[in-house]
Amino acid sequence: MLHWFTKLLRDIRDLLPSGPNQKYIASFLLLFIWMALFDKNRWLTQWQLQRSIYRYEREKERLTRDISKTRQQNRDLQNDVEKFGRETYLMTKNDEDLFIIAVD
Repeated sequence: MLHWFTKLLRDIRDLLPSGPNQKYIASFLLLFIWMALFDKNRWLTQWQLQRSIYRYEREKERLTRDISKTRQQNRDLQNDVEKFGRETYLMTKNDEDLFIIAVD
């Protein structure tokens, strides 16, 4: 098991450019891999969080529109309760007849 790991390290070392900066490049690559894959703030987690924030913002906009629509309906209801009841629930007075005309 140790043999394949040391062989892998040698192969990686051979891929890196030689010279005095080899240690720094290897350290940077190791840190980059660690931050991208193993850290608690890894790239995938951040992407999922951004996606959920976007989804919640769209939900907030939709709910804000629904709230304003409901407030308008409430104002209309408060202004003319009789009209609302007649149009929505087809209510009539005792001495009235209601004719419903269906249009295709």
